[in-house]
Amino acid sequence: MVKQPHSFIDKTATIDEGVQIGEGSKIWHYSHILSGSKIGANCVIGQNVMIGPDVSVGNNCKIQNNVSLYKNVALEDDVFIGPSAVFTNVKTPRA
Repeated sequence: MVKQPHSFIDKTATIDEGVQIGEGSKIWHYSHILSGSKIGANCVIGQNVMIGPDVSVGNNCKIQNNVSLYKNVALEDDVFIGPSAVFTNVKTPRA
């Protein structure tokens, strides 16, 4: 894990190897950031968020509680995601 100065990671969060966390970002209770994921600068990752693997979160993003971002999801800068949203990588979901 590469953690930049002035970042905060709650002691209950799980951060896998190979994760990059930008300066000033905060990761709260029980969140799990999987390997290969990149969190930009000044992001807020709420409680119980699952990110990754290989997810890219831009700068200044706010991800509310209970959000799931699955493999290869990419968020650009300044994105807000409300509570309990789920992003998948299924390109042709079944009805």
